[in-house]
Amino acid sequence: MSTRSNILIKSNDTNIWLYRHMDGYPSVTGYNLALTLAHSKSYTDFMKALLSYKYEPTTFSKALPVYGITTEKHGDIKYLYKFEFDRSMPHFVKVQVFSVGWGEDDDTCLIDTEFSISPENVQKHLKYIFDKRNMEEGLN
Repeated sequence: MSTRSNILIKSNDTNIWLYRHMDGYPSVTGYNLALTLAHSKSYTDFMKALLSYKYEPTTFSKALPVYGITTEKHGDIKYLYKFEFDRSMPHFVKVQVFSVGWGEDDDTCLIDTEFSISPENVQKHLKYIFDKRNMEEGLN
């Protein structure tokens, strides 16, 4: 069974929903999102990078996108990642990460932080994600 996730990227009045069908865990999707954010200068850079990611092609399938655009939050996700950008302050972002439960009130907030985008700030403010990745790789 796949661990599905949604990513909500907000910029002023624009809401873009992305869906990732598998590996939605903070140690995989969260880590990918954090690294992408660390190397982005703005909302536009972040979006372009995410939409360019593709899975490796196989003998049986072409290189499919990792993230697909969707219309809303899916009902079968395990994780929800929210990124809120303010176009008047393009280097600033609010990040929230939720573990999604079955009921509307069963979501657990894992991260709720705001910061100016830089590799150092991403690692500092999204420490939970980097710790999960390190635990998975046996680095802790």
